[in-house]
Amino acid sequence: MPSMDRIRGPLLGAGAVVLAALVAGSFLPHFVSVANLSNVLVQASLVAVASYGMGLVLLTGGIDLSVGGVMSLVGVVDAVLITNGMPWPLAIVLGLLLGAVTGMINGLAVSRLDLPPFIATFGTLGIAAGLALFIADASHIGAMPEAFVSLGNDGFGKVPYLVVIAGALLLVLELVLRHTPWGVFLRSTGNAIGVARTSGVPVAATLVSAYVASGVLAALAGTLLAANLSTAGPLQGEPYTLSAVAACVIGGVDLAGGKGHLWAAALGALVLAALKNVLNLIGVEPFMQNLVLGCLIILAVILTTRGHAVRRNVLTWFRPRRRSIA
Repeated sequence: MPSMDRIRGPLLGAGAVVLAALVAGSFLPHFVSVANLSNVLVQASLVAVASYGMGLVLLTGGIDLSVGGVMSLVGVVDAVLITNGMPWPLAIVLGLLLGAVTGMINGLAVSRLDLPPFIATFGTLGIAAGLALFIADASHIGAMPEAFVSLGNDGFGKVPYLVVIAGALLLVLELVLRHTPWGVFLRSTGNAIGVARTSGVPVAATLVSAYVASGVLAALAGTLLAANLSTAGPLQGEPYTLSAVAACVIGGVDLAGGKGHLWAAALGALVLAALKNVLNLIGVEPFMQNLVLGCLIILAVILTTRGHAVRRNVLTWFRPRRRSIA
């Protein structure tokens, strides 16, 4: 069972989400409308799916900067295959395999070639982004079949399919992390890779599997994004790398590895989606939204890595000081 210290941050985050929703609803009545809240959940689900893979890699002490490029590439590949007559379920499967291949490349570069994860995945990002631009001829691909578009826009009654998919993935991944050796291997590798090796943990295989999982989840996120937008563009996945990292950091996933929960990353994705929605409603320009997001990431990292020191300093500042007696 996780200690209270491990879950206090995410629980406080959940309270912050509820409080922020109440405040936003009082000033922006449209924010709490059913249609708008459904849109927030859909956007949060897209970020959450990408953040699950990012979270798995972060647990090993690495990072996957190729997420956005893989999302764009797989979305474009899916669109090309579907618009050329391939059944969309088969196109989705091939897109997931493409994501697995990119993840395998990342994992082998990190585990076998000893490349820093930042460099290896940044290189893969460039390759994926370049291929997406080449395949799409630097333009968007539309004319998607109705059944494929329905996957990203319809749902079971009032519950969008995307929310169901994100929730089901979260449940499966949390069970795997908590109740299988793989979850132990991921955290052990992130906590101390040298100790993990001497303890018999298959470090190389664990690293490769984490990056493969991230590639597959990024591919799924790219597919769902294309279905939601009814089109595929070579750059539309680009913002999701930063969003996936931000969701994990806001949820308390340790950038140094070994600590964190995917359910907290999902909560971070919800925080991001709600924040962006509020900024859109009050008319904040997109580039200013990125500024806010960057500041939020820095603040979250400070609170995650130095939370105890920050709380101690704040308490010291507000604690009444004793007056010296002359």
